[in-house]
Amino acid sequence: MSACRIERTLRDVSQTLERARKEAAKFHSRWDGDETGGDYTLRTPLGSIEGTYSLNGSVVVFVITKKPTLVPCGLIERVLDQFLRSG
Repeated sequence: MSACRIERTLRDVSQTLERARKEAAKFHSRWDGDETGGDYTLRTPLGSIEGTYSLNGSVVVFVITKKPTLVPCGLIERVLDQFLRSG
């Protein structure tokens, strides 16, 4: 069972994925995949967040499979929304 599931519509899939790769690399994290799906490991001060993503057109589904216990899904969702809006 996954820790969190988040579904969003992207404005520009290619640009968003490229920005995600670059941002992950800045924080010694990993973002692998393409415009159909992939996986990621994102380092945070409280521990890693791991998961997968899949795309169907412009709709992306993030499934968080591992997260720090102290980090609620709602916080991950808010940070993700800020990232998607800033692009």
